[in-house]
Amino acid sequence: MSDTEPLSLLDAVRSQLTIDSDSEGSQTTAVNITHKDTQTSPPDSPLDQSTSTNSSLVLVQSPNDREPFPEYDEGLADIYEKCDREYTEAITAAVQAAIRKKEIDPLIIAPPGQPEGKRVALERIKDLLANPQMRKTTRKRFVTLTNLVIRLDHVLFRRSEVFLGPRDTADAAAIVKQMLPYLQWADNMLRELVAVADNVFGIMGYLAEENCSVIHKYRHMSIVVAAHLRKPRFLEQRLLSLYLELYDEWIHNRFLHMSNRMIMKEDKVEPACLTLTGHLHEIWEILSRSVDNYATYRVRLDDIRNEYVVPILEMVELPNSSDVEDFVVEELPPIELN
Repeated sequence: MSDTEPLSLLDAVRSQLTIDSDSEGSQTTAVNITHKDTQTSPPDSPLDQSTSTNSSLVLVQSPNDREPFPEYDEGLADIYEKCDREYTEAITAAVQAAIRKKEIDPLIIAPPGQPEGKRVALERIKDLLANPQMRKTTRKRFVTLTNLVIRLDHVLFRRSEVFLGPRDTADAAAIVKQMLPYLQWADNMLRELVAVADNVFGIMGYLAEENCSVIHKYRHMSIVVAAHLRKPRFLEQRLLSLYLELYDEWIHNRFLHMSNRMIMKEDKVEPACLTLTGHLHEIWEILSRSVDNYATYRVRLDDIRNEYVVPILEMVELPNSSDVEDFVVEELPPIELN
C-alpha cells in the first residue's frame, strides 16, 4: 500500500469549498464554491465584475435565523422620532447660541444696572433675533430698532436731570424720526393684508357656489389665494410682540407717567415737547395695532382654510395636512424693508 492514499469523496468536496462567515456571531454562513477548472484572475477594481471566476454563492441558514427585514415596530419608531427631534433641537440651540454671540450681543449693548423688567424684555428679543430661522434682513433691521430704543431711553431719562429739556427733546425727536417710517409701513401693509383676506373670504364663498366640477372650483380657489394672500411667519408675529414689550418697558410706560405729570404741573408746555409726546404714543399705537392685525390675519387665513380649502380637498380626495398648509404659497414680507 502506498504512502499516499487517494482522496475520499468528502475530502475532494472540501478542497473545492471556501467557507466564509461575516462575523463570529453571524447566523448565516456564506459558502463560496469555486470550480477548479476555472482560471481566477484578480479584478481590476473592488467592484469590477469582469473576472473569469465561475463561482456560486450558497446561503446556509442556521435554525435561529431572523428575517432580514423585521416587521415595523411603532415603539421603536417613536423612540427614533424623539431622538431625531432632540438632535435637531440641540443643533438649533447650538447655532442660535453662536448667532447670538457673534451677531447680537456685540451689537446690542445696554447700560448695566437695568431693572428686571427691562432686562427680561431685552433678553427675550435678543434670543428671538438669534433664531436661525430669522431672516438676515429682519435681524439686521430689528437690531437697529432695538438700539434706537436703548438710545432713546438714555436721552429721555438718563442724560439730564431736567425732563424734556430742549437738547433732549431735539435728540429724541431725531431718534423717533428714524423709527416711525418703517413701523408705519409695516402697519399699513398689515392692515391692507387683513382687508384683502376679508375680500378673499367673500370671493371664496362665491366660488364655492359655482356650478362647475370640484376640480375647477379647486383651481379657481387656488388662483385667487395664490394671487392675493401671503403666508404668515410666526417668528415675525412673535418679533412684533416682543418689540412692543421692549418699547413698553423701556420707553412708553415711564414716559407716559412723566409727561402727564409735567403737563399737569406746568402752565405752558413747549410745542416740540407736545409733538414728541404724540409721536412716542403713536409708536406704541402702531406696534399694538400691528400685533393685533398680524393675529387677525392668521385667523382670517384659518377661516378660509377651514371653511373652504379643507372641504374642497376632501371632495377631490387630496391629502389634508400638507396640502392645506401649502395652499397659501407666498411668504408674507411685513418685516422686510430695503
